[in-house]
Amino acid sequence: MLKKRESNFDLLRILSAFAVVMLHVSGSFLQPNEIGAFENCHLPVMVLNHIVRFAVPCFFMLSGAFILADERNADYKYFYKKSFKNIGITSVIFCVLYVIYGVVKLMAGVFIFKKHGTDHVLPGMISVFKNIVAGSPYYHLWYLFTLVGLYLAAPFVIRLSSNLFGGVNYTEKQQQFFLSLQV
Repeated sequence: MLKKRESNFDLLRILSAFAVVMLHVSGSFLQPNEIGAFENCHLPVMVLNHIVRFAVPCFFMLSGAFILADERNADYKYFYKKSFKNIGITSVIFCVLYVIYGVVKLMAGVFIFKKHGTDHVLPGMISVFKNIVAGSPYYHLWYLFTLVGLYLAAPFVIRLSSNLFGGVNYTEKQQQFFLSLQV
């Protein structure tokens, strides 16, 4: 049986996607530059940047609405397998790509553009890998890492809401795992 699409959610996705693009573009105009371009439009760009900031929380709420509404997602195995295919593989691919980008950028700065001496290579490489461990290989990938964390908790939240209304009970191990996710 086909579920009826909610056009309001689609409209909100489109609006939020546009707003995220505007957020990134306006953010680049707010960065200092060498030639002094765009100095006269700093205030309007800053206002635009703040207006479109609704988009990121909106995407989190949309993800939650779709995930929590599907009771099949209470099954850990089903949900984690589906989520790894959708979010996990994407996160791994983009992390690898941005790590490669970071290393190439570092090496180009040292050996091609001579911005730094060769003594900068090891600390730079350590910094790239520290960022991976910290969950931020590149500044805008924080969203994927946060989404992975939320996806880890989703089946527990679905079961908890079912439990509150007479549904599934947690085992002690499941409760401990859920509490460890909160740390």
